[in-house]
Amino acid sequence: MHLQSVFMRVLDLALLAGAALYAGLVLTSYRTEGPRLLPQVDWRDPAHSVERLALWPGLMAVRVAAPIFGMLSEASAEVGEWFLSQSHRESQ
Repeated sequence: MHLQSVFMRVLDLALLAGAALYAGLVLTSYRTEGPRLLPQVDWRDPAHSVERLALWPGLMAVRVAAPIFGMLSEASAEVGEWFLSQSHRESQ
């Protein structure tokens, strides 16, 4: 029973490390190449083609999430400005 628990923790850590690696690859690819709608497949270089195909869903997710994060950031700044203006009135 204890060995199974250790194995499950190691498996969880491996999955977490894999997800972090994938996210890092997606973000690096997004910053260097930008969001592309269609992955480029070159049959003469299958390894890079598989990599591009694997990164494509992540790039699409980043492309969809980027404007949402921008809106949330702007809304957070507006709430912060409102809060500071309210606290400044009360202190006077």
